[in-house]
Amino acid sequence: MKARWLIMLFLLLPAFVVAQPDKVYKSLANVRNPEDVYILRLRHKKLTKIPAEVFSMVNLRELDLSRNRLEEVSPEIVALQNLEVLNLGRNNIDSLPLEVAQLSHLSELDVSRNPLVALPEEMGYMLSLRKIIVWSTALYALPESFADLDGRLELLDMRSCQLSRDDQQAIRALLPSVRIWWDQACNCK
Repeated sequence: MKARWLIMLFLLLPAFVVAQPDKVYKSLANVRNPEDVYILRLRHKKLTKIPAEVFSMVNLRELDLSRNRLEEVSPEIVALQNLEVLNLGRNNIDSLPLEVAQLSHLSELDVSRNPLVALPEEMGYMLSLRKIIVWSTALYALPESFADLDGRLELLDMRSCQLSRDDQQAIRALLPSVRIWWDQACNCK
């Protein structure tokens, strides 16, 4: 009787296994059910594009694709509607699709150390965005819509961006209450 009960328990056990929101996946090979993935860190994988499997991870909260060889972000990123943190630092991305602005829960975006030259105008309307890291990019201006982020945005990291005093003054006028990190400016342009 006891052996039969143990066999039944063993057979039913997989039905009781629940997703672990704090489990960090570092490889797609370890993913059995895409809906169980909340944190995915694919750093240093030499990726040239975001794997299609990632877009089926509808419960994903944190996605780290830093230190790869990505040149673009697919518009399919919009499928990740629960995403809160997106790290694309140290890639070869020169622009972001406007679909990034449709990630309604995104609170932190890191696109540092990319040849990024502009951010989508639509990003200024992101209600959850609190932190933007554009450190060491080619940005020297922000979209006018970023004025709507003033009061919500907590940090804008623009260190190592080649900003003149005029560039910095324009950004400060756009975001007067935001904590902004940047280097000493010069008017040498």
